[in-house]
Amino acid sequence: MKKLTLTFAVLCALGAWAYAGPEPLASGKEMKQVVPQPPACPNWSGFYIGAFGGYKYGVFDPSLSATEDESEDARAVESRANDDISGSGGEAGGLIGYNFQVHNWVLGLEAAGGYLWLRNSEKGRFAIPDSDDIYALSTSFKTNYLLTVGPRIGYALCKWLPYVTGGMALGNLDFSQEISETDDWTQRRSKSEDNVGWFVGGGLQYALTNHWSVRAQYQYIDLGDVSLNFNVPDEFTASSKIRLREHNANVAVIFGF
Repeated sequence: MKKLTLTFAVLCALGAWAYAGPEPLASGKEMKQVVPQPPACPNWSGFYIGAFGGYKYGVFDPSLSATEDESEDARAVESRANDDISGSGGEAGGLIGYNFQVHNWVLGLEAAGGYLWLRNSEKGRFAIPDSDDIYALSTSFKTNYLLTVGPRIGYALCKWLPYVTGGMALGNLDFSQEISETDDWTQRRSKSEDNVGWFVGGGLQYALTNHWSVRAQYQYIDLGDVSLNFNVPDEFTASSKIRLREHNANVAVIFGF
């Protein structure tokens, strides 16, 4: 009987301890669960540098105007010279800039320069109606570099930075054209100019860390035109012109200081 009573008392004591749980802290403060805080949003202010690569589509828009309206040869050459010779290619380069952030607004200035693989050419032979004249026409165009300088205006959404940009563009226009008639005569003209134009565009940048970020960007660029003059023997004089507009899409890796 005594053993049974003692066993029952021990079981009651263990049950009461298990129900009561551990003793409170000596300070009287309860333990609280610590919730991890989300990482802070980056500050977009400061200097940055980067490298980029992308795809470029060039619209060349050639045109030729002859002075003699009554010449069938002039009309035929005009119609063939105005064919589209637009082309596409790649681009690779680097950039440098500075941002200043005010609340969510990010104001900056950026300069970028790249080498372009953008060129195209067209050749053709054609006969003049009701005539023995046969002409050959060759047109080629290329551009090798592009520099842009302009401001950026963006609105920071923590790690995301959408922005718009625009400003000055500088690039070279290398234009050549050759006209010949039935192996009788050949005229070749070429000109290379460095033209100042303009650009407008926008992009989206994402911060990987406090220093590294990536972005995608689009630009529309107009670099004006370059022209050549021809004097076809005993037939007509002409002015040939080509205009360059570019559509650029690129991605960049950027390091901010």
